[in-house]
Amino acid sequence: MLFSITIGNGYHIPRMFSRNIATLIKGTELANKIKSEVRNELINIRQTKPEFEPQFVAIAIGNNPASSIYLQRKQEAASYCGLKSKVIHFEDTISQKSLIDVINHTNKDPSIHGIIVQLPLPNHLCETTICNAVHPSKDVDGFTQTNLGKLMQKMSDSNMIPCTALAVKKIIESEGIETYGKTAVVIGRSHNVGLPIAIILGADKQKGGFDMTTVSCHRATPNETLASVCRNADIIVSAAGVPGLVDKTMVKPGACLIDVGLNRVKSETGKDIVRGDFNKNVSQVDCRLTPVPGGVGPCTVAFLMYNTLLAAKLQAGIMNQAE
Repeated sequence: MLFSITIGNGYHIPRMFSRNIATLIKGTELANKIKSEVRNELINIRQTKPEFEPQFVAIAIGNNPASSIYLQRKQEAASYCGLKSKVIHFEDTISQKSLIDVINHTNKDPSIHGIIVQLPLPNHLCETTICNAVHPSKDVDGFTQTNLGKLMQKMSDSNMIPCTALAVKKIIESEGIETYGKTAVVIGRSHNVGLPIAIILGADKQKGGFDMTTVSCHRATPNETLASVCRNADIIVSAAGVPGLVDKTMVKPGACLIDVGLNRVKSETGKDIVRGDFNKNVSQVDCRLTPVPGGVGPCTVAFLMYNTLLAAKLQAGIMNQAE
């Protein structure tokens, strides 16, 4: 769009300015819907099974400020939904054996239906070993080899799908986005976020997927290749943790952009702020966009509540109550 400014002697200089035309996908609305559904289902179940008390335990190592914020949000969501929750804190010097002993004890506690190991872990602890110590039936994060393997085979109503991947799946469904035969780019290949998302996008619809042609990009992908594949993508999901990685020159009109990045950066005034992986200028493209904050994050927390209720139902022999 053009407008002009007037300088001395009446000369007019045309200038171009841009406006935001992207449509924001409000993740908070979907998150609130999911939490309300969990809350209402729990109320209904308790009418006939008053002893039904789903509970998750979060195991936190050290004093990571970001982790503390996430844990607080999870507990607040649990309280709203009517779920029980508690956090067990350990010093970052805890040994791997001691931590696994704690997890094994929690696995055997019938009053606990979900176990979360808050990531990241200190360097001396093996994330793979620790996450796989959680019993698959209580793995509400969906990080164990068993649950990730089930995701590879088929996404069913009894699967523990990783919460962020499930959030992305439900956002796409709630937006009514056409996916069959379309192209998706997933930036990031972590086993608990990027890879599960890529599996869901590319999987056969009969297995719960979206039938998309999926391109996986990561830190070894050259910049020019990343830009090229993004320009042709109908959906771009970025979980790279790199602020402003994708800008408007890499986005085609009509695309759906799902920002999983949550990056803490300094503003011009020196204040800590949160930014996603998409540059702010992508809002100048006619696309759909999840904001940061307020997009995928709240949905991830909501689906942790969903998975906790699911785990409790499976352990109690209550099946398909939500369907």
